[in-house]
Amino acid sequence: MGARPKPKTRWRKRKPGTPRRVPRPKPKSKTIEYILNDMSTPDLVASIEAPQAPATPKYTVQHYAGGGYRRASKEALAANCHVTVANVLNLYQRWGVKANRWAGTTNLQVMPKAGQDLNAYYDRRKLCFFYYGHKRLNGTVFTAESSDIVAHELGHALLDTYRPDTWSAASLEVWSFHEAFADLTAVLNIMSYEVVLKKAIAQTGGNLRKPNVISNLAEQVGNAIFKFSPKNSGRSSNCLRSAVNNFNYVNPGSLPKNAPHNKLAAECHSFGRVFLGAYYDIMVGIYEKHVSEGMNPLKALKRARVSLGKRALQAVLHAGLNVRFYESMAKTMLWADKNHFAGAYQDIMHKVFVDRKLIQPQQFRILSAPPCDNEDGVVKTEGKLSIRLSDHVMRAQSNSNPLYDVELEIPHEQLYLYDNDKNIMDAVVVTNDEALAAAQDMVHYLHVANKVGDGPDTPFEVKDGKLVRTHFS
Repeated sequence: MGARPKPKTRWRKRKPGTPRRVPRPKPKSKTIEYILNDMSTPDLVASIEAPQAPATPKYTVQHYAGGGYRRASKEALAANCHVTVANVLNLYQRWGVKANRWAGTTNLQVMPKAGQDLNAYYDRRKLCFFYYGHKRLNGTVFTAESSDIVAHELGHALLDTYRPDTWSAASLEVWSFHEAFADLTAVLNIMSYEVVLKKAIAQTGGNLRKPNVISNLAEQVGNAIFKFSPKNSGRSSNCLRSAVNNFNYVNPGSLPKNAPHNKLAAECHSFGRVFLGAYYDIMVGIYEKHVSEGMNPLKALKRARVSLGKRALQAVLHAGLNVRFYESMAKTMLWADKNHFAGAYQDIMHKVFVDRKLIQPQQFRILSAPPCDNEDGVVKTEGKLSIRLSDHVMRAQSNSNPLYDVELEIPHEQLYLYDNDKNIMDAVVVTNDEALAAAQDMVHYLHVANKVGDGPDTPFEVKDGKLVRTHFS
């Protein structure tokens, strides 16, 4: 069939003094064609009612005007963003973690079509999502159409809100944990929808240790990047990152700054996969436990999602911020499970953290610890070290690395965890030498990877003599 001819438009001359007719705005639709995953899974698009966001923290999605707009229009992209943001905020509030305002603004701006790039970022004032078209892609990829990417960037904003002390912390582990938490937020968001859970169970035959729609993050964008990557990149054509991985903890300072995607590197997205994998292993372990007890797989997966989310959020609120932050988070999750949830999954969580080398097999009781005089059962001492490395250490690289003369904010909280009877359970105590060594590792990485400057690819800058973060991308 040929193209339908365009109808001729007849113009009538407007009489002088007659007001110009303004087109009526399109009526808002109560339903939104929401892309639950991204356009790599067109079967996961659902017509849903526009969700009501909580009153706080406030956000504004540019071009949002309800549903009913054609896919990929600026209004449809905005609607997709609104659903994801509202869903995550409501989800975390239901789990008892409320945010009253954002870390760097009273009203977070969400920009669904911020410009041309294959990227997205959070900079404390806004979430920006880009789009990219190329003949290799057979069309245009919109990052705002990926619920994983929108939820991921929102995860950065929420962690920054819950723990603003993580923002400029001079630590590769803290930086990488930001990425792991953002990925966890994407996983928990997509699991909000029963049709997604059913698809994952069907894809794997119930064995969720196999890759699936839940564990594969940002499939469409990952495939797009794969098409532009060299053959030896180690990237998968299936996703940007996967929660099904076998990466174990090592000191990130001992890793290369970059590596093929199937290897571990000090780069934050790469190293963040260690904790992402641990999160996912715990969730699957909880799921398998309940299935083995006779629970329906769908119900077991819902239970596992809620159980993981609540424990992770409690740990985020209470973990001591130091350069061994992965260990701090792991131990605080164990503490949260025991104190807040009667230790329901201690064995599962402990095994995962040991297997991933995030904690030692034996838990050593601290003989001397400050008394616990609060209801939380957490005591943290010493907040941070604000120093110049040049005043404290000498290294061969210090002569060629200008960042040694920049003021750093080194996280240095000592963490003591107590049970409900105020008996010491565990601790993470970091020496000054450990903190300085970790700061050197991060400063060395930032220098050799050229990550400090005023460009979009440099997430840190030097401002008034201090190293400060500008964004997460």
